Amino acid sequence: MDKKHELQQTSNNYDKSRRTFLKYFLAGSAVMALETTGISRLTTMVSPAVAATAVEPYSATQTIGKGFPQSIVSGDPTPTGAMLWTRVEPSLETGLTNKEFTSEVIYWLENNTNDASLEEGITQGKFIMFEISKKADFSEMEMRGFSPIWKDHDNVVRVDLDGQLASQQTYYYRFITKSGLVSKTGRFKTLPAEGADVQSASIGYVSCQDYTNGYFNALGYMADEEMDFFLHLGDYIYESVGDAAYQGNLEDRQIKLPSGQGKAFTIEDYRKLYQTYRSDKDLQKLHENHAMIGIWDDHEFANDTYYPAVAPDDNPESDPARRLIANQVWFEYIPARVPYNPNGTFEDSVKIYRSITVGNLASIILTDERLYRSAHPCGQETLDRYLATGCEEINLSSRTMLGETQKEWFLNELKNANGTWKIWGNEVQVTQLKVLGNYLNLDAWDGYAYERKQIAQTVLNNGIKNFLALTGDFHTFEASYMQNEYVLNGEKYGVELMVGSVTSSNLRETLRNSLNAVPDVSSPIPMDAADELVKILKGKFSAGTTITAELLFKELQNIVKVENRWIDLFDSTTHGYAMLQLSKTKAKWTAYAVDNIEKPQATKKLLWQCEVPNGEVKINVLQGSLL
Repeated sequence: MDKKHELQQTSNNYDKSRRTFLKYFLAGSAVMALETTGISRLTTMVSPAVAATAVEPYSATQTIGKGFPQSIVSGDPTPTGAMLWTRVEPSLETGLTNKEFTSEVIYWLENNTNDASLEEGITQGKFIMFEISKKADFSEMEMRGFSPIWKDHDNVVRVDLDGQLASQQTYYYRFITKSGLVSKTGRFKTLPAEGADVQSASIGYVSCQDYTNGYFNALGYMADEEMDFFLHLGDYIYESVGDAAYQGNLEDRQIKLPSGQGKAFTIEDYRKLYQTYRSDKDLQKLHENHAMIGIWDDHEFANDTYYPAVAPDDNPESDPARRLIANQVWFEYIPARVPYNPNGTFEDSVKIYRSITVGNLASIILTDERLYRSAHPCGQETLDRYLATGCEEINLSSRTMLGETQKEWFLNELKNANGTWKIWGNEVQVTQLKVLGNYLNLDAWDGYAYERKQIAQTVLNNGIKNFLALTGDFHTFEASYMQNEYVLNGEKYGVELMVGSVTSSNLRETLRNSLNAVPDVSSPIPMDAADELVKILKGKFSAGTTITAELLFKELQNIVKVENRWIDLFDSTTHGYAMLQLSKTKAKWTAYAVDNIEKPQATKKLLWQCEVPNGEVKINVLQGSLL
């Protein structure tokens, strides 16, 4: 019996018409031996293809999940595929070094070895096998392949299936090692074909998940939602773990970094953070059930960062080496289809801004608001950035949030978007937010007013309809109108829908921590500014008033209502996630909250639900109440 027939007998899930091919798959750092059905499909998928006569499938023999401490993740779905990710426990599988397979760039694997060495690496177990099926039990197989386990990159696996699968389908996947380790099963949905007539879509989104500050209960509930994919708008990790005595007072949520410092500075530190966060059961459940489209905010590197790789809370000088480390580890752990060049500078090693289309229903444009942005306009001290009186520099044309290249790309994407809904995956608040005449947060778009107005005028001048900004960062649920000028009856051009945090401190908790003199590494405003805000708010009450965080927050909420008429909904007392249901006639936004993050169980409740009608800049509140 020849090898081909021997292989077909070994794999009882495959019919005899299937063939095994070994190819150099130049995306997602994968060199794969693929098995698939149909010669016509093979000709479009494999070019060039070389027959693999000696590779046999791996077999799952061990307990499901053993050896995969971070489980599995899918990301960046397309009409014909998605990115797949996993990490194998290094003590159980050694993987490949970059030296074994020449690779100047992880993402674009330039492999100069011969086929025999690939087969040798697979038979030695330095690769991992993945399986793709439309059946949860893998009784029918769409595809099998082998991809390297990258020893030099924390034993992660990155596979790009774009171009391999059918549109608008649910697929299941899993990973198997030579030694028989088998991951849990994940699932993802491919997107509709480009230009397809799509009647509806459901998108979840979250941001700001400080592991040390609480349990990811919101993510466990979000995992149970029916959705096409979810957006993560940044602060997937927090570089600061702070003093262990103040890590949320939850012993099982504390993190000790390899460097022994309270913030991540080394590659081992940043990897430890992703390893720890990805060990969370609720985050794993979310990733196992749905594909993620992820961007970063500041804490994937350092708080309030700006160009050129400055972390103002840590060092007034540029730190490109630390930024490069943060970029690399983000790329290693986030299954994003983005170009990466480890030999580049901190600003061009990775480019995360990109766009995604959902047939003719939605165009989603994701931006990077950290890597290229100008410094804060009025200075780098805490009260120059928060509760600031402002300065002339806010309106300078030379200042930028996006950088010139990205800004031109973004405006062109907006003008050329064909979807009914134009959705901006946006990190920091667009609408103006003032408290007692001061800017509450100049780290947001309030500090970059000239460029914000350029965006507004592009939307208005080009007659762009149905513009929605999905925003994170401020640990607050909010629905507001984006306006050309932030004055009473200013011209509206879109709706901003902000999601609260998963666990990071909201404003009420920040006020409480300030009152109790408790450090807080994940507050939406630094504690120095929170102390000043508490002082101001206390002055609103008569002597003898019992001051509580709830009382202070209610006063703050009233001030926000009076001074920011473009904000309809504002709640910074809870944690949760948001869902956006799109149709041809409306966009329905639902905000969900959990009742606690201090225990690993919680109750979910509806916070708000509102609609934005097609063709109108209008927020119709269906459930919940206005600010």
